[in-house]
Amino acid sequence: MNTRFLALELRRAVRNGRYLIFTVVVPSVMYLLFVSLYGGGGTFPNGLPVTTSLMMNMALFGVMAGPLSVGARIAVERAIGWQRQLQLTPLTGSGYLFTKGTLGMLVGLPAVVLVCVLGAVKGVQMDALHWVGVLVTLWLGAIPFVLMGIVIGLVASPDGMQAITGLASMLLGLLGGIWIPADVAPDWLATLMKVLPVYWIKELAQAPFVSGVDVKQALLVIGLWVAGLSLIAVRRYRAQS
Repeated sequence: MNTRFLALELRRAVRNGRYLIFTVVVPSVMYLLFVSLYGGGGTFPNGLPVTTSLMMNMALFGVMAGPLSVGARIAVERAIGWQRQLQLTPLTGSGYLFTKGTLGMLVGLPAVVLVCVLGAVKGVQMDALHWVGVLVTLWLGAIPFVLMGIVIGLVASPDGMQAITGLASMLLGLLGGIWIPADVAPDWLATLMKVLPVYWIKELAQAPFVSGVDVKQALLVIGLWVAGLSLIAVRRYRAQS
């Protein structure tokens, strides 16, 4: 991985006002709004406190939004010829994709940290080990969305990329259990949720606090998504080189 290229890409991402608003600010504002709507107390059917569950949900939403938008910028770079210019440099194809993946992971981190800080302010109580576990689990959960964003960027046109990534984030949130808890969802929706990585990332984050989480199935589903998206990204990039 080229660290200078990564630093350049990171500066570009941070200077993007849309990134700061939709990836960092919006999940935090939505967390505060939902906590207020729920009255800041009570528990969900699985026994997890409302403030804790909402914190995980909104942090996960931020983890989706940032990496998706960063990866999708590849479509714009393809259109303006930036990819072709990079192919004339010592940067390899694998280095380019790995840098984009690392960038996606980095831009997803602030949303997780900020929402968790707000969770602590709103009364979420965990010991230090559990806090670290939740933060790391949710952050590593960005991996399939990083790859999803890269695939979108490699297959889609630059027109309407903002709408595509925004729609993808909302649909993944809806169908993955962020907006509607699986415990109260219709049977067909609950079944669909278990096909998506969003549901299982949230399950892994909740595993220390609720019973009945199938960790092996969670890792299997997430692993299949990561493997499949990685294969598509590599094959698509090679086809364009």
